Amino acid sequence: MDKRIIKTRTSIKKAFIELVEEKSINKISVSDLAAKALVNRSTFYLHYADVASVAEDIDREIEKSISECFEGFSILDIYASTYLFFKKLTARLDENEAMKRYIIFSTNCVHVISNIKLVLVEKTTGSLLRKFPQIDAQKLTYPLTYAAGGIMDCYVNWVKSGEGTIPIEVMKDVSAITEYIISYLTNNLTS
Repeated sequence: MDKRIIKTRTSIKKAFIELVEEKSINKISVSDLAAKALVNRSTFYLHYADVASVAEDIDREIEKSISECFEGFSILDIYASTYLFFKKLTARLDENEAMKRYIIFSTNCVHVISNIKLVLVEKTTGSLLRKFPQIDAQKLTYPLTYAAGGIMDCYVNWVKSGEGTIPIEVMKDVSAITEYIISYLTNNLTS
């Protein structure tokens, strides 16, 4: 992709994130977004159809970036894998403070956290089924959804509480609980 296109799209996305901190998505107009991004409306429309398409582009970017944090996730060592996920996610969010605020604090971004939970359930289910093919995948859905919700909600609360004041090591407890849940599932669903 041409550097000018990347620069313009980055400017528009950055402007969107800044505007979302000021008002809800449905109150942001193309004119607001173009003015904040220092582009004219016709330039905006060369890149995006509307404000919602900017949000969708940002969401795809976030989901792709966060999905990469799951690389190396191993059901064989769920404790270390969960903690590693927290560390990778923290490092990824720390790379872009505006994006971090958008994901964690924006009411407009709740669906991104929900999608992260879904990815966590999918990755864990896939890992479990590769290791224990005899498990009925449907029996994993609710316990893993429960675990993924707890994992992400704890993480979001940790970030909101000011992660600098509470060391990330507190998330090791969440990792231990996750390991217990996976152990319980594998022991009870494989016998």
